[in-house]
Amino acid sequence: MPQPFSSLNLHFDPLLPFWGIIVLTVICLLVLLFSLLNKSYKGLIWRFIAFSILLIWLSGPMVLKNHQQILPETILIVMDQSSSMMIGNREQIANKALQQLQNKVPTNARIKIINVKNGYQQGTQIFQEIQKATNEIPTSQLGGVILITDGQIHDVPKEFPKYLTLPNKKNIPIYALLPASKEQTDRSLKIIHAPAYTIVGKEATIQVQINDTGDQREENKVATLTIIQEDKQPINIQIPVGKPQNITIPVTHTGKNLISLSVSPLKNEISALNNHQTLYINGIRDKLRVLLVSSAPNQGERAWRSLLKSDPSVDLVHFTILRSAEQNENIPDSELALIPFPINELFMQKINQFDLIILDSFENKYTLPSYYIASIANYVKNGGGLLLIAGPEFAQQFSLQNSPLRSVLPGTVSSPNSIIEQQFKPALTEMGQKHPVTKGLNKENTTWGSWYRYLKADHTEGQVLMQAPDQSPLLILNRVDKGRVALLLSDQIWLWSKGIHEQGPQAELLRRLSHWLMKEPELEEEQLSAFIKNQQLTVEWHTLKNSDQNQEFTVTSPSGSVQPLHFTALKNGETTATIPAKEDGLWKITNGDLTAYAAPQNSDPIEMTDLAVTQQKLLPFLQKHGHVYWLGDNSNRLTIPEMKIVKNNPSVNSSSTMEFPEHVTYTTTKQSIHPVLSPWLALIVGLGSIFMAWYRESFS
Repeated sequence: MPQPFSSLNLHFDPLLPFWGIIVLTVICLLVLLFSLLNKSYKGLIWRFIAFSILLIWLSGPMVLKNHQQILPETILIVMDQSSSMMIGNREQIANKALQQLQNKVPTNARIKIINVKNGYQQGTQIFQEIQKATNEIPTSQLGGVILITDGQIHDVPKEFPKYLTLPNKKNIPIYALLPASKEQTDRSLKIIHAPAYTIVGKEATIQVQINDTGDQREENKVATLTIIQEDKQPINIQIPVGKPQNITIPVTHTGKNLISLSVSPLKNEISALNNHQTLYINGIRDKLRVLLVSSAPNQGERAWRSLLKSDPSVDLVHFTILRSAEQNENIPDSELALIPFPINELFMQKINQFDLIILDSFENKYTLPSYYIASIANYVKNGGGLLLIAGPEFAQQFSLQNSPLRSVLPGTVSSPNSIIEQQFKPALTEMGQKHPVTKGLNKENTTWGSWYRYLKADHTEGQVLMQAPDQSPLLILNRVDKGRVALLLSDQIWLWSKGIHEQGPQAELLRRLSHWLMKEPELEEEQLSAFIKNQQLTVEWHTLKNSDQNQEFTVTSPSGSVQPLHFTALKNGETTATIPAKEDGLWKITNGDLTAYAAPQNSDPIEMTDLAVTQQKLLPFLQKHGHVYWLGDNSNRLTIPEMKIVKNNPSVNSSSTMEFPEHVTYTTTKQSIHPVLSPWLALIVGLGSIFMAWYRESFS
């Protein structure tokens, strides 16, 4: 409790201005001097008393009494509540230590407790929180800091901070209480470097390091590193402890490649949580080669060219046929500015090097012999992607549907009478609202701009995603053997980019369409994905199948146990399921056709890198400014140092006592004012003195 005390100060509150009191004092002195000169000694003393009482009363002397209390100094206790403090019984030891410290607080001190949790992706930031707390405590009242922590602090300053320095330039002592009896043993696996992207078919180089702490450290020790890559067999390799090591892992497919790394445990280590690491490496293609062929210049080819040239991952080869074979004007080849169309090179020798072929309003009028067209059909069946943008030429004599390419086309148009020329607005079909290529294109319910021409198909195969108002197919997707084909039965999509009336999602639709044809995984119709957060496995399933086709999925844990997984009802082709996932390692979810993998990810990898209770990070900082105390391993038998406030410089090397410097700081609680001479007393004494002076001079 604060100790009260009082202090007295003399204060003047004059009834007259200062110059008035001076004038009156001079007059009184002249009167007394006149009495001395006239040798009137009988009443001189009484006149002096009367004048003195008058002058003192007019000066208004007051006694100012300050009622004050000595303030207790503050000892800041920092409780480490980060993730690493949840291991074993550390949290219990820390809470018991706090309770016992509260009973040891000196009478002239008080404590302030702050709790520190994980910093976002930054580990344990204790000194950052101490700085915030000291902003609310006057430096003259801060006695010291006590840290209850496992020693895994990631913002230990290199120099003593100014916010812990007293006005007299002395440093505030800092003490650390560790919830263990000695340095603990631990092994950790650290990923030093891993690439975010790697070209499919190549190997990713990952740099890892295994670190041992505690009594088990040995020179030239090796450990077993186990690498698990999705459905591949585990690979075990021996790597040295304490040295960075490069390992190579093949990237086998596009999209996320999940890799799990684990290291063999160390004898008597405190925890195996940091023996595992998982990472994702995105597999990308080296270059997506696209061949764009337009049989004549048109507005649509500019839209395609702008889209494909803006994508840095696309290598575009574009040809526009300006002069057909029948246009023989007897001009020598040496005088032609146009290059000859390299038919044999593109459609025979190098056709398999392309990921996608786009035929934009292509009319095969004396351009490609039938065996070149057949080569394109074989290219599709062997795994290639083909996109046809059909205009009026598709219903004419030299249409591609009248060629060997017909075997892979998802739709046909019977006659020129099937060309419909009228204003209309394209719309998504029921399938289009669920298919990844077109799903969400109209999520903002915006009105799409009008087209003015389309072809009415008389036969379709595959999935119809867009349609005209009369339900005629506009966009048809189909799989042919190993390849994929898309047919757009209108050459008016370029109008969406011109800003005439309402626009439309031209760029996004063309991007998704081309990426689906090139088999990008994020646009597959059947998708299964999973992730683990807060020890919960969440599985997301996207399908185009009907909701009554409930399929049985199984979940395989890292330990090998298998359990069924049931999804709720499908909504717009999507559904989710959640189950507990407390094991570390690679989880597998599959129904035979679809497979997904997931692994728990650390929300704060820095915090979980080192888990042993240690003084190594704090010791260099506390050697001159504090001390480290080991609390013990049993929460019922803790070794708690005493707390003591000393007047002289505290000793920070005591093994049993935490000493803090004494700060004498006080505050004024109230003030009271008392007059030295009350008016009535001054009146009585003054009049009595005047009467006595008159009496002595008149009757003596």
